[in-house]
Amino acid sequence: MNNYFVMLKENVSSLKNTRVIVGVALFCGLQVILNNFNIYLGPTLRITFSFLAVAASCYFYGPYPNMLAAVVMDFIGYAMHPEGAYFPGYALNAMIMAFIFSSFFYEQKIRLWKIIAARALIVIINYLILNSLWLSLMYGDSFIVLLGARVVKNLIMFPIDVILLYFVLKTCERLYPHFHLR
Repeated sequence: MNNYFVMLKENVSSLKNTRVIVGVALFCGLQVILNNFNIYLGPTLRITFSFLAVAASCYFYGPYPNMLAAVVMDFIGYAMHPEGAYFPGYALNAMIMAFIFSSFFYEQKIRLWKIIAARALIVIINYLILNSLWLSLMYGDSFIVLLGARVVKNLIMFPIDVILLYFVLKTCERLYPHFHLR
């Protein structure tokens, strides 16, 4: 556990490293591209693949640069696809996702159980609880009704997301020794 806090302290200094900033920015660009391939299932329900770019960036660069990038990307995402009024709760969701992915993958060996645990935490915290809460606050819809539709969608997508994450992160793990990232 102490190693984890040492890693967090060292990761703060990476915000001053140009290679880290450029690398995270490139993954942000990939996130924008992947975000254009959303599948809309309704006005408040969609399938997205941009989390793959976030996970890869978190694997390479850790929590602090990616949490900062998450807030920036939330603003950019809203500017590119404005749907209603801007709501800052989604920036919190993005930061939580970056923190969870970084906690499980940054400077660690990729294991299937870590991918399942990280994705499960993100689905429960972000997609089921917080997204349903934000949509309920924004549109006045019932939290339980929004939660019900999200549970079905996430139960179907969970194994697909885990498989995609596994292949992307294993590829990152194989490529990591060939790059001079820091």
